[in-house]
Formats: sequence, structure tokens, C-alpha cells
Amino acid sequence: MPLLLRRLAAGAVSTALRRSLSTARSRPPWAMVNVEAALDASGAPSLGARASFDLNAAPRASRLSVPARFVDPHGYNTDFLVGIVCGASCDGLLLLDYIDTRQRLKSKHELDAGGGSEWDGKLFVCNPVSGQLFRLPAPDDVTNGSTPFGLLTQSPEGSNGPPDRYVVAQLSLREGDNCRVVRRFLSETGQWEERPMEMDVASGKGATAESLRMWAERRMVINHEVLAFGDRLWWPDVTWGVCSVDPFSDRPECRFVELPHCAVLPAPDSSRLSGSLIMSSYRRMGFSEGKLRFIVVTGPNTQKAFLIGSFSLDVESCSWTLDHTINITETAPDVSKPLEDRRPWIAAIDPLNANVVYLQYGGAVIAMDMAKGVQIWRSPLPEKITCQMARHNSLFLPCVLPTWLASSYIPGTPPSNKTTNCKRSTLAEMLVRVDQG
Repeated sequence: MPLLLRRLAAGAVSTALRRSLSTARSRPPWAMVNVEAALDASGAPSLGARASFDLNAAPRASRLSVPARFVDPHGYNTDFLVGIVCGASCDGLLLLDYIDTRQRLKSKHELDAGGGSEWDGKLFVCNPVSGQLFRLPAPDDVTNGSTPFGLLTQSPEGSNGPPDRYVVAQLSLREGDNCRVVRRFLSETGQWEERPMEMDVASGKGATAESLRMWAERRMVINHEVLAFGDRLWWPDVTWGVCSVDPFSDRPECRFVELPHCAVLPAPDSSRLSGSLIMSSYRRMGFSEGKLRFIVVTGPNTQKAFLIGSFSLDVESCSWTLDHTINITETAPDVSKPLEDRRPWIAAIDPLNANVVYLQYGGAVIAMDMAKGVQIWRSPLPEKITCQMARHNSLFLPCVLPTWLASSYIPGTPPSNKTTNCKRSTLAEMLVRVDQG
């Protein structure tokens, strides 16, 4: 690393460490978790099996590995299973979906009356730090036209500590009458059930008359992780808008907010559906500093630069504000690819610093300070992660890790062995990695 960059890296780390040490109690660390959860074929079947978490400081990737025999006790299907980290709660629990690739023929990320998919996965809730795993029972039936699953937790009233309940939920079209329903699994009941979903218009937080008309006529196409924030789950359609629901409610009401007007795209027909699905590589949502953020990468423009725009949502008024725009140009272009194919992916939105966005460009992750318009960090990606670009439109999921996560249990599960398989990065290791980066 050149001397100037080495000093810059060292300064960035020392500043970040001072900030994290001074605010450790109020602002817990977070990880950029790789969306593929590996299967560890070693070890015999065990009810007490635990996940292993290779935890690294962002923008370095963190990876989760789950014992194969916990997912597939008999080992008949292990070679065909792919694990997806499909959601994270606000307090660090992860939702995993293991899919049999022989049976999954269509994308599950569509809520489309004429399409959708059948779910054939194996869902697990995971505490990545302690390694605790819980397998959810399979739903009683399988329906078409379903969204991805999301995970939401609740802590005892007035507490900022570990949660005492959780819900796993998706939006579905009910068989027979195509009624929109919330299908959910509640930790306190241990069962799946459905609740009819209504549009929330009385509160004034739902939508305009035009978006209500579109809601009745247009179906959401979702190829984005479900976001957990506050008391709601948020399902983003990055071409149209985001709908949120309180899945704990017995009378769930959907609140829909359109994207900024300049970002709304026409409803895709069947010939353009694949193009809409890949838009989630260049359009991402996430929560940071108490607000929903929407990041867009467009271009190239006539100067061969890519434009990055950052928006924030005022939930009360349902209005978006354009916070930052910056132009970035390639410093070492890969001329073997057309310029439009070299557009950076959005890797993650920093959940603790709203000004920082992580971009994936080729084989590296770049941290950009949107307020200053400068690159503040760069980290190479392992080849085993970059090769996943052929299978996914996003490779990372931000996960906040509270300090008490290692000693807490997944709600509804009995306390068990507290041993953790988490491979934490020590301060010395982090400094060595910085010096070698």
C-alpha cells in the first residue's frame, strides 16, 4: 500500500476505534454479512449444533456457516442446498432460508398475481454471535404470489435489551380469492397463521389517491431483503415503492410509500421482469440513524461518470429528501466490458452513519462519504464471494450486533450451551489487515 494510503487507512481506523470505544454502549458495531450461508459438512447430527460466524469489521465481509447435518439431518440433499441470509432483525438475529436448487425453478421475490413462486425452503432463526439456531416448522400450505420472509423482534416494553418475542412474516395472495394476507409465524405460539391485510388510509400515512389506484392495479416485484425497523417490516420494490406492515397485529394494515417521483419506473411486463429484478443491484434501501434511506446508482453520463443519489424518508409526511449526490469515475476501467456493465453495485448502507455508503466495484468494496464526496476506505473481496455475483443481485446484508447478543437467547427457545463458535477479529488482527490492505 502506498505510504499516503497507509496513513489514511491508519487514521481512519484510529478515528473509528476511538468513536466505537466512546459510544460502544449506545452505538453497537455492525457487520456486512455475506448473503450466502455456507454449509459445514463436518460433524455428526446434533440438536445442539451451532453456527460459526467469521466476523470482520466493515467493509470486510463477514460469513456465516451452519452445520450441514442440522439443516439436512440425513445428508440426502446437502449437495443441492443453498443457504440465503434473507433478513436481519434490528437487534442482530438473522433469518436463514435453505433452498433445494433441484426444485426451485422460479424466483420467490415476486408478489405477482400472474406469477410468484412456491416456497420450498427450510427457514431458521440464528443468533450469529452465540451461534444458536432454531428451525421453524414448515407452513401448513404453500401459496403462489408470495414475497420474501422478514424477521421482526420485540423487547419488553420500555426495554432496550434482548427481545422476548419475534415474528417471521411474508405477504401473500390467498388461494381462491387472491386476497392480500400476512402469513406469519409467532414465536409465542410456534405456529403459522394468516391475517387479512388492509390498506392504511385513515392515518394519512398510506398513500395518495393515485398510488392507491396503482396499488389496486399494480403488483409489487420484490428482489430485496425485507427490512426491520421500529414496529414494522418493510418490503421494498425498488422500481416503485415500499410497503410496511406491523406483522404482530391481528389486523395488519399496509402503509405504502412511493419512491421519489424521479425514481419511479413503469410497471414491468413479462418481457421486462428480469430487468426489474436486477435493479436491486443499483437501488437499495436500508435504515440508518432512524430513517429509511434509498440509494440509487445511475449512469454512465456523457462524461462517463456514474451518479450516486441518497434520499431519506420523512415517515410522518411520507416525503423524500435528496440528501446527497456525487459523481464517481473509474480509475482503472476494465475495458473488456462495456461501460454500462461496469456500474458499481450498492453493497450496503451503513446503519450507524447515514453519510456512508458501501459500493461493490469489481473485486472490492469501497466506502464512500456521501457528504464529502470522497472515498474513505477500500477492501478487497475474496474470490469465493465475488463469484456469487452470477447468482445474486446483492451480496451483503447489514446486521447490527448489540453488545448483549452473545449472552442472549432466541425467544421461545430454552437456554442451552452458551459456547460460541464466533471467530471474532481482535484489534491486533484488524490493524494487521489494515496494514496489508
